[in-house]
Amino acid sequence: MYNFLLHFHSINRWLVLIAALIVIIQSFSGWRNHSPFTKGNNITHSAFVGFVHLQFLTGILLYFVFSPITQQIFNDFGAAMKNSTLRFWAVEHILGMFIGTVLAQVGRTASKKATTNELKHKRAFIYTLIALIIILLSIPFGIINPETRPLWR
Repeated sequence: MYNFLLHFHSINRWLVLIAALIVIIQSFSGWRNHSPFTKGNNITHSAFVGFVHLQFLTGILLYFVFSPITQQIFNDFGAAMKNSTLRFWAVEHILGMFIGTVLAQVGRTASKKATTNELKHKRAFIYTLIALIIILLSIPFGIINPETRPLWR
């Protein structure tokens, strides 16, 4: 189960990133061009949030149940905090992803509740961009953390 979830988590991250980029491009264009917020915009934004939630759920399962890395961390949390790689997995990765997930959902809700098309696009753009930045910083690409993982499993 661990290998399946790890591979799924690795593949789904690309869906999250692609959907985020599509939402950002669509919403920026719609905001600047004063375009209507179409059914397509709505579907794309929903898909992005859905992929984010699926990614977070898979990550929670890995974190608390299946990952040998987090099992090692939980055995001696104090020692893990002194190791930058273990600290990344114990705290930084999950916290960043939690914040990114919350921002994606709040952005979706704020966008849906907006009263004008321009405001819908603007909120979708801002929240998705901030969520994407935090998510990118929290992915083990070696950007702000010592840990790197393969781009594709």
